[in-house]
Amino acid sequence: MRRPTALSISGIASYNEKVMGNASVAALGQKGEGLEQYRGEETERMRMGLDELYHRVKDCAMCPLHLRRTQVVLGEGNPHSPLMIVGEGPGADEDRMGRPFVGKAGQLLNKMLAAAEIPREQIYITNIVKCRPPGNRTPTEEEMNTCISILRRQFLVIRPKIIVTLGSAPTRALIDPQAKITRVRGQWVEKKGVRFMPTFHPAYLLRNPEAKREAWADFQQIRDAYKHVLAQADHTAGHID
Repeated sequence: MRRPTALSISGIASYNEKVMGNASVAALGQKGEGLEQYRGEETERMRMGLDELYHRVKDCAMCPLHLRRTQVVLGEGNPHSPLMIVGEGPGADEDRMGRPFVGKAGQLLNKMLAAAEIPREQIYITNIVKCRPPGNRTPTEEEMNTCISILRRQFLVIRPKIIVTLGSAPTRALIDPQAKITRVRGQWVEKKGVRFMPTFHPAYLLRNPEAKREAWADFQQIRDAYKHVLAQADHTAGHID
């Protein structure tokens, strides 16, 4: 896997400066004086926001999924990232380890991200529901509607510009309740300034390897959009400095 480029690293930080407002950056002084301190403070604020959210929901009992879970799997990754990936729900490995996408489907996702030159550690990954559905079944509409308030809070902290929905459940919950993943995958949808890209869930690809070609085409689009957002943020940061 290629090492992260300087564009990827600095672009994520400058993206956050753009989202939080140029006025906040300008207040730090001329030519970016205090900019590194600002970046560090914003990172800490975001991490505290996600940590606080986890402590609020770790004992959640709002739906029956809590009865058989080991733990809540909130998500993981870079709180600065303009790219968020939303899957369906934790599986057995995720439920045991408390991390999203660590089983076989997660291993395939890692390979796809690496091929697209998107380091996993530089993005944020979560699921539409935070507790494991029995037998790894697809979450029900009621379960998603109950859990989506947690996802909205994650959105407010991270403020992504690109959201990738993996599989039918998050696609229906976030894009269109009537959507069929086989029909809408690979097509950008924009809502309130956020671009959504639905694509196949890695677990589906493990069962249907012939669909990997289509999924790779989707990830190439995601890669290009992600790099474009980072490049825009770098350009904006250059003018601020």
